[in-house]
Amino acid sequence: MNRRDFVSRVALGAAGACTTLARPASALPNAGLKVRFVGMMTFVERTDRSFLVATPGQHSMHHVIHVPFLMARADTPLANALGMKGVPNVVPAAFDTQLEGTRPGEFVYRNLENTSIEIVAGLSDAVTNEATQMAHLHKIAPGKRVRGNLEKWATNTVSMRGGRLENSAAHPDAGKVWRFGRYRQQLTDAVNYLSTDEPTTVRLTSATESVSFRLNGHRNAELWLISAAVPETREGNPNRLVHSEVLFEYLVDANAVLAECDEATGREVPTTEIPFRKPTNASMSAIAGATFPPMTEFCYIADILLGGSSK
Repeated sequence: MNRRDFVSRVALGAAGACTTLARPASALPNAGLKVRFVGMMTFVERTDRSFLVATPGQHSMHHVIHVPFLMARADTPLANALGMKGVPNVVPAAFDTQLEGTRPGEFVYRNLENTSIEIVAGLSDAVTNEATQMAHLHKIAPGKRVRGNLEKWATNTVSMRGGRLENSAAHPDAGKVWRFGRYRQQLTDAVNYLSTDEPTTVRLTSATESVSFRLNGHRNAELWLISAAVPETREGNPNRLVHSEVLFEYLVDANAVLAECDEATGREVPTTEIPFRKPTNASMSAIAGATFPPMTEFCYIADILLGGSSK
């Protein structure tokens, strides 16, 4: 694929989305919170079976910078409570195939740089994990420890207690079998978190700022957390993902292994800006989006589960 092929495309998010395999974005759970995680990030299972989600921080390879942000439907109680705002020239469908046919004005955003999120659903700490297509770093790089400064290194973290994780997709290369050397597995770029029908609290903190939203069991709400890849100047290869190196920065002394899939096709998407493209000190400071030469590489989600790697 040459550079000309990239001129009208954009590559964002984590492993691809097949809309035929995933539930439509408009289909909310009967009651509770739905958070759709899209893009390159890692889910780390804790000893109490809760999860920490971390988006990539600064990494030594510097192939791709990932910008984390929240997205929600405009004029909803959740979006209003979290202080989310509209951003011009951002096309939601560029990040998630399940949003094709929606209008940009229907969504609002919040910068997540240097922000921590806590999601607590019900009384149980354990998260039921039914998401089997995240890249299993504890199998790809067995015996390697999670970096001790993970929460300080990551651009954004999410602590989740209670609820359930399930496979989803946001790109046509999701669900395909990818290989890491001799190890092979299906990968995805999207995972859904679903809370129980018990009360659920979402809290965002950044320095002295703190905002929260509490959802009663009989109501529902929807939120996207997107880790968007700002592409490098050189061409990408949708069959061999050089930016796989980023995920091995979550581990100590792990050698990067690139994800490869001969059947991967990439994705043609609308040209868009990324909200909050440049780092800022305040979570809702001046928006600095940037339209960039698009790519089609697949960005997948990874996990580190108990028994495979520990701090």
